[in-house]
Amino acid sequence: MKFDKQQLSKEIDRVSHEWELSGGFIVLKDEEVLHESVYGFEDRVDMRPMTMNSKYLLHTESAFLVGLSIFMLIDQGKLKLTDRMSRFIPEYRFADQISLKHLIKSQSGISDYFYNHLMIDLNKDASYLALSDHDKARMEKRTHAQNRHFDRVLEIVGEAELAYAPGTTGRSGSETNWVFLAEIVRRVSGLSLFNFLDQHVFKPLNMTSTVANSETTAVSSVVIKENEWVRTPHDYEIKGTFTTTLEDMKKLLQALSARKIISEKMWERALKYDSDGNGLVFENANGFECGNITCLGFGFFFYFNHQTGIAFASLVSEEQKFKNIGGEWHYYRRNAREVIEAAFTFPTQTKMVKLNKENMWQTLNLKVAEDQQGFVLEAKSSVAMALMYPSKHAFAQMEGNRVVGLLVLEIDKKKNYYNIDIILIDKRYQGRGYGKIMLKWAVERLTSEGAKELEIGVNRFNHAAKKIYTNVGFTPKAIYDGGMTLHMIL
Repeated sequence: MKFDKQQLSKEIDRVSHEWELSGGFIVLKDEEVLHESVYGFEDRVDMRPMTMNSKYLLHTESAFLVGLSIFMLIDQGKLKLTDRMSRFIPEYRFADQISLKHLIKSQSGISDYFYNHLMIDLNKDASYLALSDHDKARMEKRTHAQNRHFDRVLEIVGEAELAYAPGTTGRSGSETNWVFLAEIVRRVSGLSLFNFLDQHVFKPLNMTSTVANSETTAVSSVVIKENEWVRTPHDYEIKGTFTTTLEDMKKLLQALSARKIISEKMWERALKYDSDGNGLVFENANGFECGNITCLGFGFFFYFNHQTGIAFASLVSEEQKFKNIGGEWHYYRRNAREVIEAAFTFPTQTKMVKLNKENMWQTLNLKVAEDQQGFVLEAKSSVAMALMYPSKHAFAQMEGNRVVGLLVLEIDKKKNYYNIDIILIDKRYQGRGYGKIMLKWAVERLTSEGAKELEIGVNRFNHAAKKIYTNVGFTPKAIYDGGMTLHMIL
């Protein structure tokens, strides 16, 4: 099966307009551009439209760029993840207890210069407390940005105690880690972080519009209370920023999707994740490696998968809004990613896996097609039912690292009872053969468990399910007003 390029663009356009995106969106397949477009406004107040030449403000000390720089220095033999911070920043009093790996994994225990210190100070300031919510947000962003450089951050956290012992897992991170890592890059390379990136990334990739200044054409906005934009014009100095364009960031996305910039050995290390899906440079989202570069409301948010060759990114001037729909949080990047997933997911490396903590959240988010909601129990209830009864067994259908369906089987050997309770294929992946694959696997699994015959109930008007069952070998045993029983001798 082949994806529909025109339908892909149509769906990206739909989601981008629905969420009022201001910025650009790119989709690649093996570095080839499948979709590239801009949406919204450079300035929402003046109604000045975004263009392909619009300039966006980003910060060199974003976690991804700092982590990438550290990996390049490891590649050059100048650093090791086991190096102690005291080798580079001896003036910090806890430096001998903290390794580079602690910093890059946000396990250093160093307090966050902004949230643990400056925000506390702001909340004691009468002038700040007297401001409106929108003006408070502007002051917070300005305070965060203008104090985000090594000398000031060291002054803020230098005498503070560690929040926890270095190496402790499962604790909150700290942006101070990235400020300290950026300083290590400067001291080891002898270059500013921008100049280091320019020499090793931007110029080699011919990113000619990426320059060390803050002359943006777009006006940024941040979000408060999940769905209110606060306009945050960049009218003050911020150290460490650079401006770029959609065309240049497309070149960076192409390089990441093609495993360039760092060595193959470093790629292998970069793509290893812990049980929470966190890596040393990237994170994992539904099978896509992902990361971001931000500043104020500006941001470059990218995703790629080396196995499929699919990569996509948004470059925006406004933070995304959030909506809680039916108890689930929805936002632009999630909905856009779902469009990409749906466009390119077909049976190639399908497998059935027991429900576990790694696939549970994806499984819970499976959606029944609207015309089948009266026929199939939704995913959350199906999982809950399976967990409550020891004879019921839940399996996630995986396509690579992505969950596409849910199967619940009844296996009660004492009563010689075997049943297919639930077959659910997410609405985005229906009509692609996943239901037939799942049903065949279910029949084989129940046969191996000792089943000699199977029965399954189905709504008479669920024509899609009936077709799958009969194709596998089920035949009608009884037909009722609303439903029917299908039977198979094994």
